[in-house]
Amino acid sequence: MPILQDAEFGAVTIRRSSLSHSVRLKIDHKGTLVVSMPKRAPLYLAKKLIDDVRDEVRRNLAQTPLTTLNHGDTIGKSHKLVIRRGDTLHGRILGNFIEVTVPEGQSAEAPDIQTYIKEFALKALRTQAKAYLSRRLKFLADEYDFTYTNVRFSNAGTRWGSCSSTGTISLNIWLMQLPFTLIDYVIVHELCHTHYMNHSRDFWQLVEQFLPDYRVRRRALKSQRPYL
Repeated sequence: MPILQDAEFGAVTIRRSSLSHSVRLKIDHKGTLVVSMPKRAPLYLAKKLIDDVRDEVRRNLAQTPLTTLNHGDTIGKSHKLVIRRGDTLHGRILGNFIEVTVPEGQSAEAPDIQTYIKEFALKALRTQAKAYLSRRLKFLADEYDFTYTNVRFSNAGTRWGSCSSTGTISLNIWLMQLPFTLIDYVIVHELCHTHYMNHSRDFWQLVEQFLPDYRVRRRALKSQRPYL
């Protein structure tokens, strides 16, 4: 994947796609800048976008401290991280355990080692999301008489969920890091979008019909961020 070097932010990942119609920037779960752009768009547009939003990116990076995953940490709802010492860097997911071997003399807190560990954590979250969120979505849809056409799972850096005009609901795998009450809020929120593709008064009244305390949950969700 192409990389653009920025003097302040370092390596910026460039993702080109025929589906992209504009140049957009986001910060991924590793704190890396990612620019999405059309296939034939000139690279200078990415550089210009970074320059235009440099102050905002700087503030967001300062407000988004990256966590360190340690031995014994619980990942999502069911996996536990086990860090061992050995000869080579190696990882695997075995049952509900994420086992990572770190070479002697290397710190498990080093950025490159943490990146390696978090890739396995993401795999565990995706496994949990596919198992739990799909079932919970179907249960709540049946319980509240909603219909949807499909469910997808994302690893978005900013959105917990979304609903398309065709009824496809996307749920962020990072939801597995949240309390169950907030997971339900996001799911019900997106199900309500199958009736209203907006945030009108009617939309929020529908949400309140099923979650009378949705305002409390909504405030709590704003304090959460989709990253490890």
